[in-house]
Formats: sequence, C-alpha cells, structure tokens
Amino acid sequence: MGKAKLLIDELVRKKAQGDAFQERNVRIKLILKGIMPDKITADTPDTDEMIAKIYEVAENFNIQLSN
Repeated sequence: MGKAKLLIDELVRKKAQGDAFQERNVRIKLILKGIMPDKITADTPDTDEMIAKIYEVAENFNIQLSN
C-alpha cells in the first residue's frame, strides 16, 4: 500500500515544478484515466491496474518515475 500515492505525488511534482496549472493538468489527466488522485492515500490498496494507469499518464507527459 502507498505506492500509488507516492507515484502520483512524484508525477505531479516533476510535471508541475510548482506551477498550479500544471498540477491541475496532471490531476485531470489521472481523473480521465479513472484515478481520483485526491482520494488516494498511503492507506489505499495498490492495484496493478492503478499503477499501470499512473505510469501511462507519466509516459504521456514524458516523465520518468523512479518508483
């Protein structure tokens, strides 16, 4: 548990670099993929499908996630 939250936080941080518009952009892209980033916590069970969708969004933004 918690990997999805870490990946989302990393994705938002790397893409947005402090820009609030880009933060919203990433979050909207995740929502369109069926992931509600504001509802995912460290206690949210990770699923292979959820993790794959996060990596897919990162790939669309040309962001390399370390986790």
